[in-house]
Amino acid sequence: MAANPKEHARGIPLWGGLAVPACTLWGTLLGVLTGFVFGNMMIGGAIGAGLGVGIGIAVLAAAVVKASHHV
Repeated sequence: MAANPKEHARGIPLWGGLAVPACTLWGTLLGVLTGFVFGNMMIGGAIGAGLGVGIGIAVLAAAVVKASHHV
């Protein structure tokens, strides 16, 4: 048993839990804006959402690695 109960109660950091939805929203927004500039907002939004999900999963993986360091 851990000497300090708070040391054992750590989980995934908040920034890791919010990574996928936040990156998806930002990616979609930036993709739509870029698509507006280049002429097709739907394709820009789809590409931006895909990139946002990928980046969000990478950040989530980093949060899991950081959380597993404390185990």
